[in-house]
Amino acid sequence: MRRSQFYIPTRREVAAQDSINAYLLTKAGYISQIAAGAYALLPLAVRSLHKIEQIIREEMDAIGGSEVVFTALQPQETWEKSGRWDDPNFRQIVYRDEEAGMTFGATHEEPMAIIVKEKVQSYRELPVILYQFQTKFRKELRAKSGLLRGREFRMKDLYSFHATEKEHQAFYEKCAAAYGRVFTRLGLNAYRVKASGGVFSTEFSDEFQVPCPTGEDEVWLDHTEMTGFNTEVEESMTNEQKKSHERVRSVEVGNIFHLGTKYPDAFDFKYLDADGARKSIYMGSYGIGITRLLGVLAELNNDEHGLRLPAVIAPFQCVVIDLTGEGVTGQKLYAELTAAGIETLYDDRDEPAGSKFADADLVGFPVRLVYSQKTAQEGKVELKIRGAAAVDDVELIPVEEVADRISKILATP
Repeated sequence: MRRSQFYIPTRREVAAQDSINAYLLTKAGYISQIAAGAYALLPLAVRSLHKIEQIIREEMDAIGGSEVVFTALQPQETWEKSGRWDDPNFRQIVYRDEEAGMTFGATHEEPMAIIVKEKVQSYRELPVILYQFQTKFRKELRAKSGLLRGREFRMKDLYSFHATEKEHQAFYEKCAAAYGRVFTRLGLNAYRVKASGGVFSTEFSDEFQVPCPTGEDEVWLDHTEMTGFNTEVEESMTNEQKKSHERVRSVEVGNIFHLGTKYPDAFDFKYLDADGARKSIYMGSYGIGITRLLGVLAELNNDEHGLRLPAVIAPFQCVVIDLTGEGVTGQKLYAELTAAGIETLYDDRDEPAGSKFADADLVGFPVRLVYSQKTAQEGKVELKIRGAAAVDDVELIPVEEVADRISKILATP
């Protein structure tokens, strides 16, 4: 992709924001605030979010999930059957049009149960595991912290249907393990934390919390076991647990729930077991905040020059800057890197070198290549590594070795 053809509205000055991620993602041209808690996702953010979603998609497919896309709008009557339409706690977090008898679904337990009921009649047709990536809307009273808490956001939600509680429990643990792999692949240290079921369940839920000094949650963490407790359920902790856990601030990046038989039963959704008896179905709900993940990654990976996103989700893996005025070598490097499968942006703008360097650091390209009159004399190009774990190392390498060298850099965890 050529920089002149790709929209990246970086800014030199940005008004004060309520969080690091909002400030840097706005300055680097990833997002633009439309209103409190609502952000336009610009081309750089879209590329990064697609990569996050693909990692999650691979892990959800691996545990038997089938991807769907449901409507954001849901009928009032379905929520009345599940008892959530008049729930005063849930009413506070959803947008609804009572005159039309519709609501924007904060989650999709009801429509998922209804759709699966249309097909499933026997134990032979279970389990069913469906997931989607969707924009969600919530009546968030505390919209703040950029992408960490919004009124409109991207989310992955998965729903599972099982014949027995034992089978549900087995899948619940399988999904928890898949979540762990997702966060590890994203370069995040996520702890599995016991928490309240909130408005979704009367049982404990499991949150996945990432320690972050600017996070709004407070949790007790066991750094050896990578587990813990949200302070909202700390009364369930023993004194010994409090001694062995550290209380820190964090950001919730995922949450999984035991739903029991509540939602299938609300719609008289049952199955016939091997003996022909009609039995209730056990259901689980599993969510990951997609845009929140981008926010927390920005919150944790930055310096005074800009973002330092992990290469696995950076919008481009490499940027090429040719300062010779001719651009022949720069275009050649761009073509070679692209052919090698390296996502490369060629900065072909008629801008000063300093401006191009500043933008490269601000956006957070993991690798920067600069070809200049000085490096040309040696047949080399300047390579700067700037990723989440790098220290801005700069070296000169032969032009003909560039593609091989960068492939090895990107392959290193």
